[in-house]
Amino acid sequence: MALPTLARRVVTLGAPLVLGLIELGHPALMPSDDIVDTLEPIAAWWTALHIAQVPLFALLGYAVWLTVRDLDGRAARVSRGAIAIFIVVYPAFDAAVGVASGLLMQSIGAPSAATRAAIDPFLQALFWGPVTGTLALIGSLSWLVALAAAALACRRARAPWMVVALLALSGVLLAIAHIRPFGPLACLAFLLASAWVEFGRISAARA
Repeated sequence: MALPTLARRVVTLGAPLVLGLIELGHPALMPSDDIVDTLEPIAAWWTALHIAQVPLFALLGYAVWLTVRDLDGRAARVSRGAIAIFIVVYPAFDAAVGVASGLLMQSIGAPSAATRAAIDPFLQALFWGPVTGTLALIGSLSWLVALAAAALACRRARAPWMVVALLALSGVLLAIAHIRPFGPLACLAFLLASAWVEFGRISAARA
């Protein structure tokens, strides 16, 4: 059953807008950084941010699905399949890394040297280990494939090259990372493309 227009636009426009805004406050954490030192002063914000991101990433994926839902062809089908993987895997990765590390840091407060030594291997494995790394890779690649296929499907539905480029750009940026500036810019690119779609520029391609 098709969503009412208002509900659809709340998802397709609201999800990238809200997610992009909160990701402006997402600090970067690189493999060379000390995780404890980085997270200790922002543990509460880090936890809240990643709790919020879990449903927002799922809604962002749903927004992509809505964008190509009524388009025909192989590219649209590939986009819908890839974004379904993203909706499942990427929020799971973000919760496993962000929420778990934030709750841990909140629970230990100001860690002693012994506590730091005890939790550092766990945090390193949580952020850069093979399990969460695999989830991140699958989620990022599925987003890239979904947006590239969506761009192709929209082009075949006679969308202008600007919209095609914005969708492809969003795919590349979020596949790199969702920290700033990549995440906010990816959301902005998708928001602009989605706004063009929602306000009837490819209405002839919709069933």
